[in-house]
Amino acid sequence: MAELVESLQTVLALGHSRNEIIPAFLTPTLRNITFSLARLPLVNSYARLPPLVWKLGWSPKPGGEFGTAFPEIPVEFLQEKDVFREFLYRVNTLGWTSRTQFEETWATLLGVLVTQPIAMNHEEENQHEEDLERTQINVLAVQAITSLVLSAMTIPVAGNPAVSCLEQQPRNKALKALDTRFGRKLSVIRGIVEQEIQAMVSKRDNIATHYPYQAWDPVPSLSAATTGTLISHEKLLLQINTEREMGNMDYKLGQVSIHSVWLGNRITPLREEEWDEDEEDENDVPAPASPPTSPINSRKHRAGVDIHSCSQFLLELYSQWILPNNPNKKTTPVILICEVVRSLLAVSDLFTERNQYEMMYSTLTELQKVHPAEDEILNQYLVPAICKAASVLGMDKAIAEPVSRLLETTLRSTHMPSRIGALHGILYVLECDLLDDTAKQLIPIISDYLLSNLKGIAHCVNLHNQQHVLVMCAAAFYMIENYPLDVGPEFTAGIIQMCGVMVSVCEDSTPSVTYHCVLRGLERLLLSEQLSRLDGEALVKLSVDRVNMPSPHRAMSALGLMLTCMYTGKEKTSPSRTSDPDLTAPDTESVIVAMERVSVLFDRIRKGFPCEARVVARILPQFLDDFFPPQDVMNKVIGEFLSNQQPYPQFMATVVYKVFQTLHATGQSSMVRDWVMLSLSNFTQRTPVAMAMWSLSCFFVSASTSQWISALLPHVISRMGKSELVDVSLFCVVGMDFYKHQIDEELDRRAFQSVFEVVASPGSPYHRLLTCLQTVPQVTAF
Repeated sequence: MAELVESLQTVLALGHSRNEIIPAFLTPTLRNITFSLARLPLVNSYARLPPLVWKLGWSPKPGGEFGTAFPEIPVEFLQEKDVFREFLYRVNTLGWTSRTQFEETWATLLGVLVTQPIAMNHEEENQHEEDLERTQINVLAVQAITSLVLSAMTIPVAGNPAVSCLEQQPRNKALKALDTRFGRKLSVIRGIVEQEIQAMVSKRDNIATHYPYQAWDPVPSLSAATTGTLISHEKLLLQINTEREMGNMDYKLGQVSIHSVWLGNRITPLREEEWDEDEEDENDVPAPASPPTSPINSRKHRAGVDIHSCSQFLLELYSQWILPNNPNKKTTPVILICEVVRSLLAVSDLFTERNQYEMMYSTLTELQKVHPAEDEILNQYLVPAICKAASVLGMDKAIAEPVSRLLETTLRSTHMPSRIGALHGILYVLECDLLDDTAKQLIPIISDYLLSNLKGIAHCVNLHNQQHVLVMCAAAFYMIENYPLDVGPEFTAGIIQMCGVMVSVCEDSTPSVTYHCVLRGLERLLLSEQLSRLDGEALVKLSVDRVNMPSPHRAMSALGLMLTCMYTGKEKTSPSRTSDPDLTAPDTESVIVAMERVSVLFDRIRKGFPCEARVVARILPQFLDDFFPPQDVMNKVIGEFLSNQQPYPQFMATVVYKVFQTLHATGQSSMVRDWVMLSLSNFTQRTPVAMAMWSLSCFFVSASTSQWISALLPHVISRMGKSELVDVSLFCVVGMDFYKHQIDEELDRRAFQSVFEVVASPGSPYHRLLTCLQTVPQVTAF
């Protein structure tokens, strides 16, 4: 078992030279098996022990129910850096299985921190190497204890990295447009496209996930629940943080939004400027019977672990290290201060009380005053951490002025990571609903920075820092959506224009991560109704053009934008939003425009990869039903199904089936019968006969009103191109079903038979069908 855990770093690590002997598709599964085995009570205690510790002479006596449980490693062994590294690797990889194990690991890591002298003595030069070694161990311990505390945020099973991911609380608000009639229709088909994009992107990036990524996403809903709940990605359509790379579930800044911190911990952003307004409003607004709750409401105790006490202890410990009370005390190493601020930035996601953020803000602002401003490595963590604490506290005028000055100074830095940190801080600050005075001071500075930087890189994003581009785009989109009056129409037009350039240049010039970020941001702006009519029209043209890209995942992302453009346009031009949707007659111009778009979809089925054809075929029936009267599209659908240039007739068969079933459900079965009768001769002329028979079988099954015949569709589709006895029998069964149950008039029955008589020859499937039809009693006229 110990060797298996060791192999996770080599043989079972994607990209490692020794991993070449294992197929890439098997590696994630084998890793998951190893994780799960190593977490079993029988072997877990042993699997967590580094092999090096045995060579150093540690020989404990095993115990426990199975006689395989070992005590925690003594601190003196963990003071060896190599042993400590191996121990941390196993803790992070295997997680923890119970509250007791979490507490034992927590105590072990604290033991390492306490026994190591924190400060460096500059007077004793001969101790420099020892101090450096101790500092490195302290840095490792801080990283490990941060990871351990954050593991309580993982869902659905806290502490199990094999099947869980860190919880996310996106900053983006729910889109009201998705609650309209057309918005709900968009949610359905856009959700299907979203699933496919997620699957494509995670496969393309070769990300070793231990779960079917397209099935769920670890984003809990803000509902009355004590723990995070898994909800499918399409349920939070376009709500995920814009800068987050799809398929990447690592911890990122912005993991937990400011609003969710307020909501989950019942923190009220107290701003002195709003006190008078609040007092006036108190009498007018009735207090809610029960305050809203969120999944992080019970984060003081997650999975039985007292997370509040852990985070409070770390906050107090870090404060002592960062700001020693005694000025004569030895100074804390800069590298350790940097790691502590980085840890505080992450652990603050688990703070549960306002006073913790107050202590964090005061400590970090004091550090910022006493620490050299030239330390850019520290600033990349210090600036977003100060902004985060300030945002939770509400950014009143006393806090807003120094924070705004800090951000303005950092944005002028030549150090790229510091500017990225400042942009993350800006996203935190923007989320806390800035006061008017603060917005007037800060937003022009941010707007100028974003416009000048994006303008210079729009044509060659691949040559620029990707994270910087993503965070700039996220900030620009968030400002346009939430501060439209402050940024003004010129800023919006400039950003839209540069986004168009970024997604229109060749694929090599814009990385796919940036491409997806931009398109999703544009979709949100469309749905939040913050774009002008001209901008909307430009996006429609852009999306239609991008749908024809050769890259499947880029084309599908553009398809999502095209659908959003069409459905938002449909909502705006709908003649009567309150009337029955079936009675709303679309105008001629909108039908013509929509027909042009649907031609693009049919082209993608014909020219795209199988994965693209499948997803377009899934959304096409609903799309056609939402935008066209049946008689306008039936000819196109049947023509595509019969076309010899159609490489995926099996997908078109499902489209025909769903379109026909929709007509049956709306009481238009006579239209189905008429179209089948009109198209029969086209089917019988198809060659070879096996394909003609298969097409007719699919056609008859689609037209059937019998649930038993309809249930045959998957089997019939799977027999494409075959002409065995079972296929001929199926053809006769479904043909007779249509003849007996769909055709009422004797004249129509004769017409049905005459079509097959023209092409029937002895031994052919058509001849056999005619023979079967002779057994059906004739309709007698009264």
